[in-house]
Amino acid sequence: MGLTIDALRVQLGKRTVLDGISAALDTGRVTALLGPNGAGKSTLLRAILSLIPGEGTVALDGEPVSALPPRVRARRLGYLPQTGELAWNIPARSVVELGRAPYRTPFAALSERDEAAIEQAMALTDTAQFADRLTGELSGGERARVLLARVLAGEPDWLLADEPLASLDPAHQVDMLDRLRKFADGGRGVVVVLHELSHAARIADDVMLLKAGRLLAHGPAPEVLRPELLSEAYGIGFERHGPAIVPVR
Repeated sequence: MGLTIDALRVQLGKRTVLDGISAALDTGRVTALLGPNGAGKSTLLRAILSLIPGEGTVALDGEPVSALPPRVRARRLGYLPQTGELAWNIPARSVVELGRAPYRTPFAALSERDEAAIEQAMALTDTAQFADRLTGELSGGERARVLLARVLAGEPDWLLADEPLASLDPAHQVDMLDRLRKFADGGRGVVVVLHELSHAARIADDVMLLKAGRLLAHGPAPEVLRPELLSEAYGIGFERHGPAIVPVR
């Protein structure tokens, strides 16, 4: 099931934030969005989800995402936003249950399928162990896993994650990367905004490299994560040392 972006252009106020973005993304793969601050990475995620208006087309299996009924869109495209704030101090399991909202009518009891999806999402994220704990009692890494479980409970075909490693310590960052990789390995698609090139090298099959709202490069990670391309995007030098890509002055 493919996600196709064709000539996408987004203007916020008088500023063009994205201009002429085109790409074809496949399930079973992790696509990393890279680029300096202000390149348009978060805007691109929101435009794919039709959360902000834009020109051009974003299609899911040939059907424009903007034409999908909101419930269908929410079932097929899971979104993990940059801010991991939780408005209510409720049990972790109750947060995960919210991921089933696109499948339920208001005030309806959870169905057997709902329960199964919630249990599976919590098992995949190793959050069942604190299902009854209030979110205010959880660490940052635990809350991040609960929020991921909420998205996975919706059983989306695609997971779009905006800087999911922000505020996580190195161990939890690696854990989150591995969970995103596992999601893609299950036959679904992942599009993730990352800042660390080493994280992209670890997880990504493909990379979209943005600069000033334009797509500088898109392709298999080894072809895009080259010092000369990265230097053009970030405006500094890079050197490769084995698998590591290191910025240099």
